[in-house]
Amino acid sequence: MTDLQVVLSCKELLLEGIRMLAVSFWVGQIIGQTIGTIVALYFLPNLLAVSFLAFQILNVLWPLGKAPMLMERFLNFSVQSAMQYFSLKVICEDYDAIKPDQTYVVGLEPHSALPTALPMMFNKYCQALPQALQDVKVLATSTVFYLPATRHPWYWLGIRSIDRDTFHSLLAAQNSVVLVPGGVSECMLMEKGQEVMYLTKRTGFVRIALNHGAHLLPCFAFGQSDTYSWLRPGPPLIPNIVVETVRKWLGFVPLVMWGRWGTTIPHKAPMLVVFGKPIELPKLEHPSKEEIQKYLQLYINAMQALCQKHKDNAGYGGTAFKVV
Repeated sequence: MTDLQVVLSCKELLLEGIRMLAVSFWVGQIIGQTIGTIVALYFLPNLLAVSFLAFQILNVLWPLGKAPMLMERFLNFSVQSAMQYFSLKVICEDYDAIKPDQTYVVGLEPHSALPTALPMMFNKYCQALPQALQDVKVLATSTVFYLPATRHPWYWLGIRSIDRDTFHSLLAAQNSVVLVPGGVSECMLMEKGQEVMYLTKRTGFVRIALNHGAHLLPCFAFGQSDTYSWLRPGPPLIPNIVVETVRKWLGFVPLVMWGRWGTTIPHKAPMLVVFGKPIELPKLEHPSKEEIQKYLQLYINAMQALCQKHKDNAGYGGTAFKVV
């Protein structure tokens, strides 16, 4: 190997390392923040522990606003890095059907241990997103906005708290939104070797979509579930009722998660994100239960068809896809 080849090889390794850190910044830091807080609480009143917690509190209290130019550049770099890192590919079954003058509720599945596709794809920096969805807003658990180093970057990426008022206000302002209908509850149902979608009781997002005449857009992220390894507390050591109570209190399931080499850097799992065809919804101020159930079932049917149609191409032909 020549000196030039050595230099180029070292440069590529350095760039790969920088990409990994950039990717783990807005995804893996959720794990890092949690671990850091637990460790700091354990070592109180150590000065370093107090300083760490004080910095956390200051970040939570710091107002949300427009991203500084330097952060804009970093977020763009982190998104581009993530797309390369996960070898992101996007399939849209009908680009022409996703119209820029129509509002959409994108139902992304699955939730996985961490929905890494959300911050990576659904933002203004991701050129792989269909043009009509470039300004889409992400709805995520409000817990994200209580994590000091996560709340600002995720807000700058276009992520908002998933509450009823925010959902309504975004659609009323003609903003398309993306959410994971199954939510964190899916983490209680995850099993190795299969993808579980908790949808049969998720009527809320359909009701709000009907209120605004927003069309439903089914979307599935193949490979997302392989970005982090996980271990869920439960029987026989911990009763499920205890885990469920903690989930409701925290806003997320207390999973033990790890990525490459046992760190917060996600596994390098290729990801294929598939958009199905839009499901047209009428605008109904007071939809009946039957009408809500009708369109929820259409969405479920579309998600099941999407998974079956693309699972072989995505490399998940042997994976079971289950709706509960």
